[in-house]
Amino acid sequence: MRVAWLLLCWFLSEDWIGDLSTVALTSEVVQKEELEESSEIQEVAEVVENYSSSTSSVLSATHFNDFPNFAGPIGNVTAASGREAVLSCTIRNLGNYKVGWLRAEDQTILSMGQRTVTHSSRFSVFLENIKPKNPTRRKDEESTTWRLHIRSLREADRGCYMCQVNTKPMLSQLGCVDVLVAPDILTSGTSEGEVSVLEGENATLSCKASGRPQPLVLWRREKNKFILVRGLHEQLERVDSAFGEKLELARVDRRQMGAYLCIAKNEVPPAVSKRVFLSVNFPPSAKVPNQLLGSPLDTDILLICMIEAFPRTINLWSRRDQVIMNGDRYEIREQRHSEDDWKTTIELKIRGLQKIDLGEYTCSASSSMGKAEATLRVYEIERATIPTRSTANWKNMQRTKPKVAQITTLNQVFYQLSTPAMQKSTSRLVHKHIYASTTVDPRVSLNRNNNAFKHNDLLNLRNEGSRSVGEVFVFYFVILLLFYSLDVRSAILSVLTKCVRVTGTRG
Repeated sequence: MRVAWLLLCWFLSEDWIGDLSTVALTSEVVQKEELEESSEIQEVAEVVENYSSSTSSVLSATHFNDFPNFAGPIGNVTAASGREAVLSCTIRNLGNYKVGWLRAEDQTILSMGQRTVTHSSRFSVFLENIKPKNPTRRKDEESTTWRLHIRSLREADRGCYMCQVNTKPMLSQLGCVDVLVAPDILTSGTSEGEVSVLEGENATLSCKASGRPQPLVLWRREKNKFILVRGLHEQLERVDSAFGEKLELARVDRRQMGAYLCIAKNEVPPAVSKRVFLSVNFPPSAKVPNQLLGSPLDTDILLICMIEAFPRTINLWSRRDQVIMNGDRYEIREQRHSEDDWKTTIELKIRGLQKIDLGEYTCSASSSMGKAEATLRVYEIERATIPTRSTANWKNMQRTKPKVAQITTLNQVFYQLSTPAMQKSTSRLVHKHIYASTTVDPRVSLNRNNNAFKHNDLLNLRNEGSRSVGEVFVFYFVILLLFYSLDVRSAILSVLTKCVRVTGTRG
């Protein structure tokens, strides 16, 4: 009787399990159809999670405590490209059943149990047994966690992964992986390394970037310069940066020429950038800061010419239609502006300026856009002489005194101005408005040389006649002064009267 009862129970249980498997298979077909029709993997994961929870509730309602069930949902994982993602599947009452991982999108089997089936070494499975906290519970109620590790994540790894248990019906759960991708600048839709336009034309710089999430694109000038854009009243305004995949520049000016950086960044480091150089072509222009340049002879002189042009020019110095070459007394140097590539300064250095170097010089700049010239003139500056006190006195005497008395008076002036020490140590020789001084070393004994004064003696002899004439004028001048004195006048008259009488008597 007991045996018949057991057979009946077994028979009924088989029918119940068959009905349950039919329901499970039907649900699984519906699930696969929803996977094919759905475009979003996340929605599929939610459907499967709902299915898993409903299946668990059915099993619990039937009081089959020995049947495997999921302890909780797998959940979704977000990780950056190149890093590692881990999906955990925890199962209670696993018993002798097997657990497998597969990719839901293409049903690719990744693992069976603890063995990895896929050939990629980036996938691996680890098992962790979790014992119940209550030691009185049975061993079959232990939980096991199966972790799927995906190393060196790629963008192609984005999607949902399924954890399956080979029960009848099959138990499964989905967990999705979202891969964040660092920004990247695409070749397609991005400007080349150099964009060339004519001055006054419009220019567009493009930069196309990809990444997950979508990167933010901004533009900056190299070396922390400002970006110049047209503002109100067509004036160029300075801004630190500009946002967007395209940088529009209207009526480009030469000051806008230079390197621009396209920078793309999102939540995943590092940010990336690309350098785009904007070339603005315009004809050359030449300018000299000084059109007249003077310098004394036998000195070095520097000629400067400033040139603005792009593309770069061939720069020359010429004089009288002849090109000046670097060498000999000429040194030519060309220096480009550190910040503005379209500015150039050329210099011509002439060593030891001579008379033949005076005149006009021309600097010229030639390019495919045209030619420009600038001219400057070099002239001589006479050296300034500072007159001494003696020289100034000599010039004053030239203006005021007769030439006859200049030499003697000059000797007297030199004698009065000099100190006793100078009179002892210095002899001055004067002849035909030229004077010279000879200073004797005080450490050497003094010996008078009579020949040194021989020339002055000859001059004094020649001027004796002129000196006597001067004495006569002085004599008559004294007589006239005395004549105007009343007392002396009467005496003079009386003396003169007597002289006349004596002269008459003798006559």
